[in-house]
Amino acid sequence: MEESIIERILLHLSGSIEYGFSYRAKRGLYIDDLFYSSSRRKFNKKQFHEGVKSLKKSKFVALKKVTSGSINISLTERGKIKALDLRFRRLERAKGAWDGNWRLVFFNIPERIRKGRDALRYRLKAAGFYKLQESVFIFPYDCEKEIRDFTKLFKLEKYVRLAVAESVDDSEHIKKIFKLK
Repeated sequence: MEESIIERILLHLSGSIEYGFSYRAKRGLYIDDLFYSSSRRKFNKKQFHEGVKSLKKSKFVALKKVTSGSINISLTERGKIKALDLRFRRLERAKGAWDGNWRLVFFNIPERIRKGRDALRYRLKAAGFYKLQESVFIFPYDCEKEIRDFTKLFKLEKYVRLAVAESVDDSEHIKKIFKLK
């Protein structure tokens, strides 16, 4: 499935330093990695500006004019969450050569921050992680950045652990779940 301009902008911002970038209003913007996809589809300036306008209206980005004539575009907290959701959705589609390592996500999040625990569990399931136990999930592909960014955004760093393991018991069953050889 090809990403829309809005998804591309959000993902680009989430991968940028401090979740933002700027451009000159008079010269326009053309960022190769933002507008050039694997399907060779390029987005034009009008599509980009409409995408930014839509993201601003949805309160996913904030715009700020600076004295140099540039406009800073940055993700809002809501935008960071949306971009993270998109990155977790990408994990679900992660296929390719498996490196033979398992990624295990362990968490013990207190009841007082149940919303964070539920949000993590929801995203792990949505991304295709397999639930080994109530608070232990497994995934065959690299997901460290998404897990780290999520725990940082929701301030759960001290409750969530990520491990990379060469083997787990019952791995043949888990390989079948992920359709691995």
